Amino acid sequence: MINDNGDGKGPDHKIVSEIFQANLARKGMTDTQLLISNGNHDASLAAIRSGYPKAWFPDSGGGYYESEVKGLHVLTVNTETYNSDTAQRTWLKQRLAAITADPAYSGKPVLVQGHRPTTGTTMDGQQASNPRLAEDLSAFPQAILFSGHSHLNINDDRSIHQRDFTSVNDGSMSYVEIDHGYQMVTEDGLANRFESPTAQALFVEVYKDRTEIARVNMAADKHDIYTGGQWSASWQPPYASAGTLSGATWTVRLKGSTSQQIKDNFRYTDTERNTVAPEFTTRRPLSRVQDAKGGTALRIAQAEDDQMVHHYDVDITDAATGASVVSSKVLSDFYFMPRPNTLDIPVPGAVEGRRYVARVVAVDAYGNASPAASLTFRK
Repeated sequence: MINDNGDGKGPDHKIVSEIFQANLARKGMTDTQLLISNGNHDASLAAIRSGYPKAWFPDSGGGYYESEVKGLHVLTVNTETYNSDTAQRTWLKQRLAAITADPAYSGKPVLVQGHRPTTGTTMDGQQASNPRLAEDLSAFPQAILFSGHSHLNINDDRSIHQRDFTSVNDGSMSYVEIDHGYQMVTEDGLANRFESPTAQALFVEVYKDRTEIARVNMAADKHDIYTGGQWSASWQPPYASAGTLSGATWTVRLKGSTSQQIKDNFRYTDTERNTVAPEFTTRRPLSRVQDAKGGTALRIAQAEDDQMVHHYDVDITDAATGASVVSSKVLSDFYFMPRPNTLDIPVPGAVEGRRYVARVVAVDAYGNASPAASLTFRK
């Protein structure tokens, strides 16, 4: 809830509480149920307890607790201590066993929320911890674990994962991160970027026969907030997204009378991973254009995919010498919704009259690649 990191900002929780309460009152939503989980940037549990109404953080001392939301069980875990907290582990397993043994609760999800993702789940478990949480949840396929911490984006369908239970990455309300090793198109050309100040959230609706998880981009901003090894909080509107969906709704169905039957009907598993490759849908997806600064750029008419084009493998060489001019994995701007229709790749140092050969392959989040598109052009 706050950026503390043990820096003594515990009283700031009260400021956050005041902001929440003022806006809930403004929107006529004072009966809304809020459930807070403890994270690594928060202050002490005591500071959280003193900062919010008891109903928002009703823990009994360990930062974990159980709630009921319209007949559904919601279990909040403290992922800062889970791996070594024997009492918390025992509590979670006992509650999951009791809830899922109730015939009246058959087919219903048990929602579990905690700050850090557990290992081997969403986005290959990046920035994950608490392997014992994955171990303890593995016997309960009705569990749906929601976690943040990683800031990994929810545009990517790797942000939902099923094996023994369902794990969902819930994004971030400040900035999203992307796998390292890629470049973004910026005002200054291609740059090594792994973050984008994009605010994202999930909307979860539970029905009798399914749970629907909608992914939403609240806002997005193109400028860099991590430069020279320093973070900046200087977001700069106007934004490139405003309350748009950032992908198709994920639907979780818990079909089956046994745990194994439920697992057998999971759809977001490693074995069911997407195998459809992106494709360029225009006859001439590549063209040479002049950028805003008068330089030469390669314009890509963005490819289409059944889920998401993640990046482009871009290679531009000097036709006469074969020397590489650009060799990069360029992100497709998928974190902006709607995604721009074209992407302009700058060609630095292009010489007047010289011929260049461009080769571009569109790649999705699972590594499925399109046939290459090519273009020979002059500056």
